[in-house]
Amino acid sequence: MRLRSRLLMQSCFVTMMAGTGITLPVAFANAQAPVPLFLKQEAEQNANSQPDATAPATGGNSGPNSNFGQGTGTLPDTFPSDPDAVQTVTLQAVDAEAVGTLGRERGGFGADMWNGTSRETAARLLTDIPAMPATHTGRDLARRLLLSIAAVPDDHKEISMLETRAAKLINMGELDGAIDLVRATPQGARGSLLAQAEVNALMIAGKLDDACAAIDGYSNSFDDIFWLKAAVMCALHANDRTSASFSTDLVREMEGETDKTFFGLVSAIRNGSAPSQDILNSLNTLRPIDIALLEIAKQSIPTNQLETGNAAAILGMINARATSTDVRLEAARKAEKLGLIEAAQLRKIYSDVSFDADAIANALDDAPEGVQARQYAKLYQAATKSDVAAVRAEILAALYESAIINGDFVQVSRLTSDLLTDIPVNSDFSWFAIDALKSSIAANNMERASGWLQTAKNSSNPGNDIESRLILLYPVLALAGLEDTGTPTATEMADGSNGSVTVNLPDDGATTPVRYGLGGAVTLTPPAKTSAPMNDAQAKHRARMTEWQEMDAARGDQIQAKRDSELIFSLFDGFGIEVPIALWDALLTAPYLDERQTVSTAVNHHLETAAMNMQRGKTVALAIHAQQVAGVPNGDPKDLSDAVAALNHIGLNREARRLAVEILMARSQ
Repeated sequence: MRLRSRLLMQSCFVTMMAGTGITLPVAFANAQAPVPLFLKQEAEQNANSQPDATAPATGGNSGPNSNFGQGTGTLPDTFPSDPDAVQTVTLQAVDAEAVGTLGRERGGFGADMWNGTSRETAARLLTDIPAMPATHTGRDLARRLLLSIAAVPDDHKEISMLETRAAKLINMGELDGAIDLVRATPQGARGSLLAQAEVNALMIAGKLDDACAAIDGYSNSFDDIFWLKAAVMCALHANDRTSASFSTDLVREMEGETDKTFFGLVSAIRNGSAPSQDILNSLNTLRPIDIALLEIAKQSIPTNQLETGNAAAILGMINARATSTDVRLEAARKAEKLGLIEAAQLRKIYSDVSFDADAIANALDDAPEGVQARQYAKLYQAATKSDVAAVRAEILAALYESAIINGDFVQVSRLTSDLLTDIPVNSDFSWFAIDALKSSIAANNMERASGWLQTAKNSSNPGNDIESRLILLYPVLALAGLEDTGTPTATEMADGSNGSVTVNLPDDGATTPVRYGLGGAVTLTPPAKTSAPMNDAQAKHRARMTEWQEMDAARGDQIQAKRDSELIFSLFDGFGIEVPIALWDALLTAPYLDERQTVSTAVNHHLETAAMNMQRGKTVALAIHAQQVAGVPNGDPKDLSDAVAALNHIGLNREARRLAVEILMARSQ
């Protein structure tokens, strides 16, 4: 009877944790006693009396000692911005909710990142983070947000931020992160839902021995229906039919045979037969337990799962032994593109594919492989096995060309980043310089990119197209920091924050500063057409942008050209980079109403106010939501401008720049 009553209370979460396609709950109760993990400061205030900051700060808000919106009643910055600062603290009851694996020195956002934010709002924002962020930068920000060590607001103590974070990590396919987060929590503070997160992650990863070891360790602590089904899986994995039969009967007694997928897979394993087509058709939302049972049955995951966007299914395909080579290749290609696996794992998967020696030797001349990922694997292996730099460069150029056609250039750049470093950066490879430059930027190797940029400039002459290709690439170069635009850039302070980014104005008295973006986080006056440039860099920037606009306007697809211009100019705005007024004027044409996908006005409002008040956790979460428009063809570029400006304002300058560059590289490939 006890189990039945608890099932009703936890069925929502169990369903979500078992199948990552289900909407996540916002809050989960934490029934465990708090444990000491780190020290809260004596000055920490009760978040019940400190609602979310929504009013702009009236004084300076970017310094290490500033308050959140002075005079607005918002929570002051009570934690030290400098992690090495000496502080006087008082031992208090500290709950396990603050546990994490990333301190500030390892990329976390700081113990005070939720200051000024209620627990209810923080949990909702984390729950609603997209399972598949539109960019790798967005995914990295989400992972760091979920794994950061941070004090938890004191309101709504019935909400478990820890369980919310673990559930979201599973939902995103961040398996190692979920396991590490649970294991960083003291054993006595782990409830059933946290334990389930660890087991689910291990099942998805195909680590059934480890999963069953964890299940055995938790066996005496919990009596949810989840653990009965897990016991069945482990008994079948160990070929213990007696125990499997006993546990299966208990599941049937507790909930009947409502879970037809579970019973169908169990029956197939016990009978040594393939699951029926009806059972396979029922796997629309693949759960971790389903992945484990399919592995035991030596059955492959249905290939239609590749199109579901279910992180568990895609990762399960990669890890399952029964997955065919070509399906594993395509699953790995998609997984790396979504950020579910690292480029290093994709390299290994591509390297393990068996090709004839002749196929590798003639990789550039043979007909392309029928499966795109297989073609990438063949060219990658050919480049790896070539000891001649010129030949390797030729193979990489062919691989980049194929990737551009299929929209995979950024991914292939990450894949080949190790190979590209072995090619000398000199004039002998001037023909390859632009490809190498773009690939280095896409792989975030700016030092290498700088070398290739200089090589390209030195090799440009009327007899080649290097100059025109550099012009087309100029907006990316500017956002990547590889070209001097004549605009001072934000500098990251020791405390991780940055001051307002102010663009110097022409000292001609003819213009008046105009504030925009994050309530004055950026101050910019578009220069009048007659304004003289302040310096040589600004003059070159204006000339380059005019050349770029002329080339872009000559494209056949004028609608797409206009959208690209709006995106670039908006991103420039987010960094305070000047856009010549004539270029904006050129876009001011009918129709003035456009169909756009955009984030809600509430997101825009809270993103602005959170950044102004230096609420890092809330700002990062909302910036992740705003950057989702990068994944749709008609996304509103203003949302992306707001996202990068917000990240810049809270001191995440590198992340803002990387986000902008990634978006442009994906659009221009």
